[in-house]
Amino acid sequence: MDLSSLMNNVDKVYYFDGEVVNHDLNEVLDGFEIVSPIMYIGEIVKLEGSNIINVNINYKYKTRCDRCLKDAINKVQTSLSGKLKDYGDASEKEEENEEDVIYHNKGFLNLDKYIVMEVASSLPMKSLCSEDCKGICQQCGLDLNEGSCDCTGNIIDPRLEKLKDFKIED
Repeated sequence: MDLSSLMNNVDKVYYFDGEVVNHDLNEVLDGFEIVSPIMYIGEIVKLEGSNIINVNINYKYKTRCDRCLKDAINKVQTSLSGKLKDYGDASEKEEENEEDVIYHNKGFLNLDKYIVMEVASSLPMKSLCSEDCKGICQQCGLDLNEGSCDCTGNIIDPRLEKLKDFKIED
């Protein structure tokens, strides 16, 4: 992305959008597959001598539901924001103090790299096919979203069975 018009004070706000198609995320993500282009829309605002970037990111991923183990496709909306700085202007002291810095090289910004990092960090720890997924029965393995089973709900881990006789006296 060429930021020269913004850097030369021609524009106070610079709007942009696009998509990241060629990324290596599917090769490194275990259990997740990005199934659509990663779409983004954003703006860079000149504010009190600094350039602030805000990017909204949308994508879809495919994974297995953690409750029923069926394949599920989910949508994610995440955002990326930070202060734009040139690599040449960055000092070690500044890098330690500022968390959200996005670096460009003499007015050219490789935004795809930052978007791919944001996508990788925004994937959930647990993923469900739907919010009301009932999962599978721990005894018979029936998918409880498709029906109910006749198993009893009082499953006790044999290692903890002695605790059921434990009583607290007043």
